[in-house]
Amino acid sequence: MKMEEIGGNAFLIALAVLVIIFIWKFLFGPWDSKAKAAVLGIFIGWIGVDMLAGQTVQEQLATVLVVIIAAIPASIWCVLFLKQHMRRLSIVLLTFFAGMLSTAPILFYDAIVRGGYELHFFLFRITPENFMRSSRTFAQMLTGESGIVSASVTITIVSFALVGVIEEWSKNWVVRKSDPSYFSSVNDVIQLSIIAAIGFAFAENIVNPNYFMGFIKSYLAGGDPRWGAFLASVFGRSIITNMVHITCSGVLGYFYGLAFFAKPALEEDRARGKRHRLVLLIHRMTGLSRIKIYRNVSMIIGLVTAMAMHSLFDILVSIPETLPGHPQTIGNLFYFSGALSGLPIVLIPAAIYVFGGFFLLMYLFHKKGDIKQHGFRFRQEVFVNPAAACP
Repeated sequence: MKMEEIGGNAFLIALAVLVIIFIWKFLFGPWDSKAKAAVLGIFIGWIGVDMLAGQTVQEQLATVLVVIIAAIPASIWCVLFLKQHMRRLSIVLLTFFAGMLSTAPILFYDAIVRGGYELHFFLFRITPENFMRSSRTFAQMLTGESGIVSASVTITIVSFALVGVIEEWSKNWVVRKSDPSYFSSVNDVIQLSIIAAIGFAFAENIVNPNYFMGFIKSYLAGGDPRWGAFLASVFGRSIITNMVHITCSGVLGYFYGLAFFAKPALEEDRARGKRHRLVLLIHRMTGLSRIKIYRNVSMIIGLVTAMAMHSLFDILVSIPETLPGHPQTIGNLFYFSGALSGLPIVLIPAAIYVFGGFFLLMYLFHKKGDIKQHGFRFRQEVFVNPAAACP
């Protein structure tokens, strides 16, 4: 059946989504970390073989080259952050493979955007906006080139945020579903969230045709390869974009860690006399348990923060392509000449997220409360430290 026929049949789309959900649940089944890592690795390997089978020899060579190039920065990032807190290899591989699979929702969304399909709900329907189209609308709104009604402004803002929402939620979902029984401290959660982000960026660089494969076609194909432009593009994605994923996922992992260890964290804070005023206020108003409130508040703060950071980066780096005249430097943007006028616009958010994000993660890694070992969760709310339990 042709893709156009599937796209026009709501029942087939619903069936496909249902099958994907069942496969997704199977991949994260109730097995130990080694079994899960093996299952996910085989599944990803099968996808890779299937991709190569439908390509020509030249395309296969290009794909292998892309995988090798993408693996180099992914390995460096993994080694860098694993030095902060070593974990078992099976847990690292499981989380990395899970991060690779977490690209599925954003790839599905991208396919919907490219196909122009509408999402039908009971009382309304949504046509996902192309990111660059929304960026141009956003630029028009800022410059006043055309009248923009409030609905268009809302759609534009949602379009900027939607990619960040999908990616950060999916990366956190696989961390929560992979094997949380191995979490013994907040640092565990931060680190494995970072590993999932590295896996996500690795898969995205390979699968998305606009990234490493696009760089090869644009700069190396043909008789006059431009190695400088190719290496600059690869370096930019390997450092800047990867660090954006790492920083946002690490921040969300920190708040998820607080939520995961809500019971011991609240007990320790109470012993030190620390009060959580918002938790107490909601507790008095609703009567819900403080642990549940603390957990939900932490997750909400983490999700909103990570999604906002991701969306803000997308907005900042899109400025040169969206504003009239396509200003590339600070001088072009603010119409001035001086020492900093030749500074590229995208270099500012890149520096903030790369250096600021790295120092932020190092701060979270070395916080006293994050280092503390709470033990592994046994059943629902009991934390058992194996070292302390041994006679």
